[in-house]
Amino acid sequence: MSGIYIHIPFCTKACFYCDFHFSVNKKHRPEMTQSIVRELVYYGKHKKFDFFKVHPISSIYFGGGTPSILPIEDIAKILETIYENYSVAENPEITLEANPDDLTPDYCQQLNTKGINRLSIGIQSFFEEHLKWMNRSHNALQAETCVNNAVDAGIKNISIDLIYGFPGLSNDQWLANLQIAQNFPINHLSCYCLTVEERTPLKKLIETKRYLPTDEHLAAKHFNMLSNWTAANHWEHYEISNLCRNGFYSKHNTAYWQQEPYLGIGPSAHSYNGLERRWNVKDNNAYIENWQIDKPLFEIELLTPTNKLNEYILTALRTCWGLNLDHANELANINFMETKMDLIKKYSALNLLTLDKNCIKLTNEGRLFADGIAADFFVN
Repeated sequence: MSGIYIHIPFCTKACFYCDFHFSVNKKHRPEMTQSIVRELVYYGKHKKFDFFKVHPISSIYFGGGTPSILPIEDIAKILETIYENYSVAENPEITLEANPDDLTPDYCQQLNTKGINRLSIGIQSFFEEHLKWMNRSHNALQAETCVNNAVDAGIKNISIDLIYGFPGLSNDQWLANLQIAQNFPINHLSCYCLTVEERTPLKKLIETKRYLPTDEHLAAKHFNMLSNWTAANHWEHYEISNLCRNGFYSKHNTAYWQQEPYLGIGPSAHSYNGLERRWNVKDNNAYIENWQIDKPLFEIELLTPTNKLNEYILTALRTCWGLNLDHANELANINFMETKMDLIKKYSALNLLTLDKNCIKLTNEGRLFADGIAADFFVN
């Protein structure tokens, strides 16, 4: 299973917690689309960096930024270019990240007509005061109507994003957000704990005491509530931040967690082929200028066996499938069980992980400390 990620680096407004690469200046949007198309052709038709020697493309993901800013003609052109230059599997998952205020009935209908069959909608909260606090571009009414617009247009595979763990979100409101989502015809939820990233407006607002700092105890409480709600409502908590029902995993993101190859297109986009990682320049102007002359601009990291194993540890422990010991042994030619037995016993005694059928999995309590536990298991 292989995927293509398209980074659309534009937003209508800057959410104060976001540290992704984007710009609110959309002046050069046409040139950006043209450059994305040129990069797709470069890696596809000319085989300059072939990620897809074995598997056809099974997922295409428009991320950002806010891809729903794009006019339908741009989305159609990008998809047309992929189909012309790559081998695409039958019935691929084609996802577009969207803001609720962009998902008008007409736009949803056009998306469906052009082949978008999955939406990932950045709702974040159904409460007006929270949306204003986050500086979101949509309101509470749009948060609710956008899902119905998409379903009425024929897009049945829908995921929504929600944020928890921030000051001002009560326990009752967090449960209410989850229940509202439950009542919609959706099959996937991405629930993220608010984190304070460097070089974001939120970081500065907290430092200048205009906003309250985040509370790790509140975040842990909300995560535990999420886990309990998941079990009670028959959702599958298949990755720390992702839930689904009826087996509707995100094929694209699951491929990331399972180290499948993917090609990243657009400024700041990352690529991986099992041997190396590449990431494009985080500069819209430089990206456009270089692709006017078909010249890639990226950095590269060649992956050692140790790199591969540590990446596998980090991602596998986040998922319900866990860390397979045989696969870990193959990646770095070590006996993982023997090397890390003391740690396995330690975290097992603390009820933070289980060892089941040659697989290490985190418990719900362990998931609260996933990054720290993974770091302890890293090899040098």
